[in-house]
Amino acid sequence: MLAFTPLELAALNSIFEETPELAAALRSQLAIATVTERTNSGGGFFTTIAVPQSAARVDSPGVLGEETGAWVAGLEHGLGFVLFMNDGRLDTLEGYAYGESTSALSLDDLAPDVFRSPVHKIG
Repeated sequence: MLAFTPLELAALNSIFEETPELAAALRSQLAIATVTERTNSGGGFFTTIAVPQSAARVDSPGVLGEETGAWVAGLEHGLGFVLFMNDGRLDTLEGYAYGESTSALSLDDLAPDVFRSPVHKIG
């Protein structure tokens, strides 16, 4: 099993704060979660998360995170993030680059400057 990177932890905690009513339950899952796989796709990365079946499920949307991004060395335009849930459990964190390649980046060593940018919905 792999450990979460500083970038992953910062992104996940920022995503949790986007839905304050779910944040405590999501953090409880994160406390017992493990990383089973991490893939640098070149356009970003995917981190597969395992949460024990004994963990309390979270009644949440299937996808969380519309506001979280990060500036990282080596990417002029930074990263955006979404968190996929599966059956009420953390499942996959996706980090996506804005038109740049992540192929040369070591995801384990990035020191992120994570931020939230509110999404303004029309209608």
